Amino acid sequence: MISVAMTTYNGEKYICEQIESILNQSMKVDEIIVCDDGSSDSTIELLKKYPVKVVQNDMNLGYRLNFKKAMELCSGDYIFLCDQDDIWLPNKVEEMMRMMKSHSNMHVLSSSFIYIDDKNQEIQMKVDKSRSNNNLYCRPVEKDSLYQVDFLDYLAMNYFQGCSLLLDKWIKDLVLEHYSTDIEHDYLINSIAASYSSMYFYNKPLFQYRLHENNSIGAQYDTQTKEEHLQRANTLKIRTQNAHNALNVLNIIRLANSDYYQENQEEFSHMSAFFYQHIQALENKKFFKLLCQNTSPYYSLIKTKKARVMDLLYVLKEKVIR
Repeated sequence: MISVAMTTYNGEKYICEQIESILNQSMKVDEIIVCDDGSSDSTIELLKKYPVKVVQNDMNLGYRLNFKKAMELCSGDYIFLCDQDDIWLPNKVEEMMRMMKSHSNMHVLSSSFIYIDDKNQEIQMKVDKSRSNNNLYCRPVEKDSLYQVDFLDYLAMNYFQGCSLLLDKWIKDLVLEHYSTDIEHDYLINSIAASYSSMYFYNKPLFQYRLHENNSIGAQYDTQTKEEHLQRANTLKIRTQNAHNALNVLNIIRLANSDYYQENQEEFSHMSAFFYQHIQALENKKFFKLLCQNTSPYYSLIKTKKARVMDLLYVLKEKVIR
């Protein structure tokens, strides 16, 4: 049985296109569960035209808890996560199910995508040959190939949006058992699956991902100017975000995959100590402490060379301002 877990909030502008793209798949899904988070527009009325189950929240949960609720209500052996404003290509379900069923150790699969704007026009992105998945993933992956994602890749950030994911019931139940709102729902799913060596990326675009001003989460950097990106990056919150993410992920894995955590407990302990010290160095503007941290292999797990230079420049700038 195949389920779709969708969340909505004031999605009247695009919801019909998305629902119809799911219903017109070459391989049919068995149920579409929609959890609405208090829409005040015509989203609910539009959904009544389709064979979907709509659950309206009594109070606004926010997207992290709303996706949790949608997953809980899914009864399928396989669950696709779905946003309200994208468009699935006709073979998305068939292609991803084929991949999932042909790999017994695969519990989560992400596909690539095509950016579109609010008029369904494709948005072209400048390709970085050192990256993949529209430059979101930090490693190059050959087109149309399958790649197993390493757990350590997830320490700093998430690379695959929830709307790109297919997961099976085993990982869904495990994620729900250890659900945390400390990180995004897709980051949680992907990092737990990667710790079990069961997270894969299929570098083939199977849906259209819409960029518009009302995205609740998404690829913010891709629509920013260079100046806007630099201004946003030069804040303490952003400079410490990756280290906070890493600490949250390690704590989640300690509970969700205790065997893996125990096997790597000493290494994880050293990592945690480094990430704490890194946050403190940034908070306290310790230039030479940050400079010395560049000798640690753990720094490269959460930041690129360019980002490490920016840490130093951030501290220097803050010292001058003070």
